[in-house]
Amino acid sequence: MTGAQAPLLVATNWGVRGAVVLAVLFIAVALIGFFYWRVVRRANLLSPTRLAFACAVALATAWGAPVLFSSDVYAYAAYGEIARLGANPYVSAAPYAFDALVRAADLQWGTTVPICLYGPAFVALAEAIIRLFAPFGMLAQLQALRAVASLALLACIPLAYAAYEGNRAMRLRAAATIGLNPVAIWCAAEGHNDAIALAWVLFGFVLVRSRRAALGAAVVALSALVKPPGIVAAAALGLCDRRARIGAAIGAFAAVTLSLPLIVGAATHLAPHGHYAPQASLQAVFAPLSPIAAWAAAAVACLLLGARAITLLRAASDEAWIWLGLAVWVMIPNPYPWYGLWLLALAAIAPQTRAGRVATLLSFCALLRYAPDAIGTPSAPVAAALGMLASLPLLALVAWRPWYNDRPA
Repeated sequence: MTGAQAPLLVATNWGVRGAVVLAVLFIAVALIGFFYWRVVRRANLLSPTRLAFACAVALATAWGAPVLFSSDVYAYAAYGEIARLGANPYVSAAPYAFDALVRAADLQWGTTVPICLYGPAFVALAEAIIRLFAPFGMLAQLQALRAVASLALLACIPLAYAAYEGNRAMRLRAAATIGLNPVAIWCAAEGHNDAIALAWVLFGFVLVRSRRAALGAAVVALSALVKPPGIVAAAALGLCDRRARIGAAIGAFAAVTLSLPLIVGAATHLAPHGHYAPQASLQAVFAPLSPIAAWAAAAVACLLLGARAITLLRAASDEAWIWLGLAVWVMIPNPYPWYGLWLLALAAIAPQTRAGRVATLLSFCALLRYAPDAIGTPSAPVAAALGMLASLPLLALVAWRPWYNDRPA
């Protein structure tokens, strides 16, 4: 593939070369992670401005990397281009292979780019970016998509500081947990839209804290027009605050209604052709036995984590929400690194608790999901070992001390 066809280099099935460049990323994240843990612990000595400055410097450094590990930004560009052409990105992109941008995405994915699985608000944003930067060429369009994601993560720092409850030190710690996490920074620099959706969610919670519960809950639910987790966040908000329930319901209804093309497209074009292939997850550990064994193991872990969450909810502990997030995490067959941003948003509620630390560690371990794509599909034993490594932090939930000795956070 020529530079004109693929102006951003993505490590895909590179074998040993992929292992080398991925090892460089792992080492860099590990080194930065050491300082990240210290900053989170001492965040009360800083300010939102200093945290944002540190995030901006880290993002600029990540942008200097010569290679990416995900082709998602190409898909985003293709969806925006298809929408610009007046077509539907929620069906096959094959008819638009004549277009240079769509063709580049097809080549990068090694097949026809998959149908869009994002909400209409994100498609509209991608279309606007593609249209605005079209005169400057494909590279500018791709970089603009990455820039928006990076700016969204940067915005998460003041938004988190304003959205989370507690004293100044607790809110600074929450902002640092999200905005200075090296994996979150890398994923935003790659252009993943999770930071955009999370910034939207945090803005909704800022409105809730400013005593506009119904409006804030509606805003949180409407973030599903970018990515679905906002619906879950709105439901949790409605569960905790009666004043938010009407807004959450209205926002969720609007989000689902406006997302019908996405729902129909996923049901008719994606689900019938889906292939179960878990990687770097708890399910991947048991997948060599059988898919049923993999799902059963994940379901048992989910039930245990969920039971602990319910116990903590009854004790009015904020840590319960982190346990619920962990329960969902173990059910994901392919936990990509950018999904970890949502775990960090939960860990930020109580980052120094046992569950908070485990959730943060899992966000680091999610980097292992890059390996099958960057290096090549692993053999069954290697895939199981990769799943074990990625799931290792979960052992800390039972290894540190018995659950009955925990105190609600």
